[in-house]
Amino acid sequence: MKLEDLERLAQGGTVVGLEEFRKAGLIKRRSDRVKVLGNGELKGAFTVKAHKFTRSARERIETAGGKAEVV
Repeated sequence: MKLEDLERLAQGGTVVGLEEFRKAGLIKRRSDRVKVLGNGELKGAFTVKAHKFTRSARERIETAGGKAEVV
């Protein structure tokens, strides 16, 4: 999952998590694991819930004023 995908999903909400990924068709099954990669930039602050984050993804999310939560 790239940061630019999260930016698109976050419009209109403050939390992006596994349910939003499923609704958008980015993951298929409940058992799919999600790792957020640091590709792209974030313009807004929001909370991201995923199984793993790269160091650069976590830094960019937090620099934008958001939170990276491991589920």
